[in-house]
Amino acid sequence: MRSVRRLGLLAGTALVAIALAGCGVKSEPTGAGAAFPSQAVDAAGQTVTLAAPPVRIVSFDAGATAILYDLGLRAETVTATAASLSSDAADPSTALVIVPANLEPAVLQALAETTTAPIYHYGADPLTSAPSTITQLGLVVGKGPEAAVIAKTVAAGLATLAAQLATEQPVRVLLEGRGFTAYGPTTPAGLAVAAAGGTNVVTVDQPLNLTAVLGLDVAAWVSLQPGGSTLTSLQGYPELAAVPAVKDSRIVPLPLAGFPVDAALPGALQALADDLHSAPVAAG
Repeated sequence: MRSVRRLGLLAGTALVAIALAGCGVKSEPTGAGAAFPSQAVDAAGQTVTLAAPPVRIVSFDAGATAILYDLGLRAETVTATAASLSSDAADPSTALVIVPANLEPAVLQALAETTTAPIYHYGADPLTSAPSTITQLGLVVGKGPEAAVIAKTVAAGLATLAAQLATEQPVRVLLEGRGFTAYGPTTPAGLAVAAAGGTNVVTVDQPLNLTAVLGLDVAAWVSLQPGGSTLTSLQGYPELAAVPAVKDSRIVPLPLAGFPVDAALPGALQALADDLHSAPVAAG
């Protein structure tokens, strides 16, 4: 099953590449100057402008990095880590810094004091707005037409998933992570579950206790990684034997950070939806 899904994700990426090629999009810049000064609205609602083609883009968001690569800006993109973000952004040649929309305020403030480059917030809430997110990123880096091609492919994939989910009942889902903590619907993982046809059984992040779980009627247990529970560990609690998700062995791993907003998003959400709506595993 997992290998089939990986092939599906690769196929989705390949479709984007084919679509770009079919539209005459090349990796090297062609007439880039015509797109500048550029202007776009980021995920924080801020208008960001660039006067000239960016020669150095610092990206601290996996989805944005993937899209920049798809747009032919691999050479201009510096992939930052938590440890390198400040120093990468401080480089005087940096023209744009891209961060997740949910970056911690303290980190964002420190970053703003480090760099003179515009800071662009990237993300989609809800995830169905991903096509617009991708389009806006393309506009700010001067690759609007190319980004529109990717956005159209993503929109088609999301529409296919939405049509499928319209015929199915929402699944009651518990998102559980390290320390037996439940996560609410506004977290990155929560957004992914919602887009995949899941209904979160809690409304805010909160510690879990066994008594509370028994009353939640959880049909699918999403184990946030790293640190979430496994089926074996949950079966170690006799009290949880009656929970439908545990009884049916429907324990679904999901990254705590959710899914990147990139060309592979529809495939990732489709795989998650398949897991959430899968038939119970037969006992014995």
